[in-house]
Amino acid sequence: MDDTNKPEPAIGGKAGFIIAVLVSIASALAIWWMLSKDGPEVDPTNYPRSRYAHDDAGGVWFLRPGDGYQRVEGADASSFEPLPANAKGPVKYSGLARDRDHFYALGQRMPSVAPGSVRYLESRYYVAGDQAYYGTALLQGADPGRLRVFQNAVRYPNEYAHDDRHLYFQGHWIQGADIASLAKVPRETPTPAERVYLKDRHRVYYRDRVVAGAHPDQFTLITVEGQSRNLIYDAHYGYDGQRYFLGSEAVPERVAGTDRVLPPGSLKLLLADKLLGWHALFYQGRELFYHQPLANELKPLCQRDSGAPLERIGRGFYRDDRHLYYAWTALDHRKGRYASGLRGWYTGLEVVPGVHPDDLRLIGERRLRMQGKTLTGNLYQAGDRRFLNPSEGYLAGLWGVTEKGQPRRLDRARECLAYTRNPDWNYVPVWARNILILLAIVLIVIRGIRWLLRRRTAGIKGEHQ
Repeated sequence: MDDTNKPEPAIGGKAGFIIAVLVSIASALAIWWMLSKDGPEVDPTNYPRSRYAHDDAGGVWFLRPGDGYQRVEGADASSFEPLPANAKGPVKYSGLARDRDHFYALGQRMPSVAPGSVRYLESRYYVAGDQAYYGTALLQGADPGRLRVFQNAVRYPNEYAHDDRHLYFQGHWIQGADIASLAKVPRETPTPAERVYLKDRHRVYYRDRVVAGAHPDQFTLITVEGQSRNLIYDAHYGYDGQRYFLGSEAVPERVAGTDRVLPPGSLKLLLADKLLGWHALFYQGRELFYHQPLANELKPLCQRDSGAPLERIGRGFYRDDRHLYYAWTALDHRKGRYASGLRGWYTGLEVVPGVHPDDLRLIGERRLRMQGKTLTGNLYQAGDRRFLNPSEGYLAGLWGVTEKGQPRRLDRARECLAYTRNPDWNYVPVWARNILILLAIVLIVIRGIRWLLRRRTAGIKGEHQ
C-alpha cells in the first residue's frame, strides 16, 4: 500500500515570497488577456439542439468544451442552419451545419464539401458526394454508398462505422477487421463500455485498438457500477474466461513489486463499483489484490484467514465460511495551512468483527434516515446487532444501525487498504490559491459590469433609431 502519511513540506520564507509574486503576475496577465478579448454576446437558444449560436452583429459561433465560443469564420448568419442529430439517439447534436455557400463540421469550414450534398448518418459520420467523413476527418478508402454506423449501444453514442471492407472508430481506420463477423460484446447490464468495445470472430477491439490476447468467443463486458463520466478515470473492464482486461490491455498476472506470477485463470473479481471503491478488487485463494488503473498494476491488498470462496450477499457485502466483509471508499481531501484539494482515493475491505456469517438473518428492505440523507437497502440482524446494506452503494457496503434505527459508520481496522495518489494533485499553498480565487472574483465582476454597460448602450441606441 502506498504511504499516505508523509508530511508535506512547509513553504515559507523566500520560496513563499517568490511563489506569491509569480502567482500574482500570472493572474494579472490572465485577467488582462481575458479583458482585452471581446467575447461574443450569444444566446445558445438561437440554434436549438446544437452548439452553434450567433450574435447581434451577424457573427456565428461554435461552442468548444473547455475553450468557450469560437467564431465560425466566413459563416453567413442569415442562411446558417445546423444539421439536426437523430431525434431518438443519445447524441443531441451533430456538430454539422451549413449556410448558402459552405458546409461546417465542429465549427470549421469544409471547403471540399458542398452544402447540398451531405447525408448525415449518426455520431458525426456523414457522406458528401463520393466521400465519407467523421467530423472534419476524411475516411480514407471508405465506400460512401456502403458506409453504415454499427448499432453497438442503445443508451450511448455509436462510435464504430464500416463499409464492406473497412472498420472505423471515430474516423480512425482499424486494419484487418473481419467485417462480415462484426458483433456486439455481450454484457449483463447497460454500461458505457458498450460504445468502445466491438468484436469479430478473430479479435476484440477497444476504441481503435486490438485487445491483444483476448478470446472473442468468450469475451464479456464487466459493468462497473457508479462509473463516472470522467474520460481520464473511467475504467472499462472485460473478461474472456481466463484473463481480465482494462481497456485494450490485460490486467497483469504478475503482482507489482514482486517476481510472483499468478496462475492463468486463478484471479477472481470481487468488487467493481466506483461508489464503494475507486479500485477494482480481486482475490485468489486467501490473498486479496487491488488494481491500480492509472498504471495498470495488480497490487497486494491483504490476506484472509480462510481459503473458502467469497460469496456476494449484496452490493459491496460478502462472506466466506468464517467472516462477513464489506467494501468502503473515501476521498483523500487535503485540508490545511499549506495545501488543499483532492490528493487521492482510498478503497478498503473490512471484516465485521464478532459476527459469524451463519448468524446473519435478512429482515427485509428498509429506508433509514441519516444526517439528512435516506439510505435504502436490506436490513440484516446478527444476534443483537443490526446492519444495513445500502442498495445505492453509499460510501460503504455495510452500516451499523442504532437502537433508534439510524445508520452509523462501523469501526474500521484499515488493515486491507488501497490508496492511489491523484495525478492531477498540484501542491499549491492555500494562501496562493486564495489569491487566485480573489482575482477570479474580480474578473467576473469586471466582465459582468462590461456586459451590463454593453446592454445599456445597445438599448439607448435602439431608442434613438
